[in-house]
Amino acid sequence: MKRVISTAVLAIAVTSLASVQLSAAAQKPASGGDEQVITQLEQDWGVALAKNDQAWIDGVVSPEWMLTGADGVLMTKAETDAEMKAGAMKFESFHLDSLMVHVDGGTAVAFGLETEKSSYKGEDTSGQYRFTDVFVKRNGTWKAIATQVTKVAKH
Repeated sequence: MKRVISTAVLAIAVTSLASVQLSAAAQKPASGGDEQVITQLEQDWGVALAKNDQAWIDGVVSPEWMLTGADGVLMTKAETDAEMKAGAMKFESFHLDSLMVHVDGGTAVAFGLETEKSSYKGEDTSGQYRFTDVFVKRNGTWKAIATQVTKVAKH
């Protein structure tokens, strides 16, 4: 069960990614600045997860990216990529419910709430998740380097 939740969190994280071209377009300076760029990246990341678009994800998620899952399990990008490629984790839908972005120089932190319809190895992992994504700006391009996800408890 811990692996299921970790994988669900992975898919969410890989936060909260369409094609590498969309990624590049989203990272061009916009009138709203870096906060708007990160907001668009987060929205596109959810679309990419639902489409299982690994190329888009690879364009935004740094190779050293790490995911801390809802169960506390730490996974590397390579581990999460393998789970997605094997089809163990599937997203039917992914909706970003709310997002706050804070930028300080070349670092951005996004705090969000998302609702997904997902499964891991055939088991339903759907629900709401809170997440924190950390991005760094390298050569003018934002890259995700860390994600932490927590499943929202049902009341």
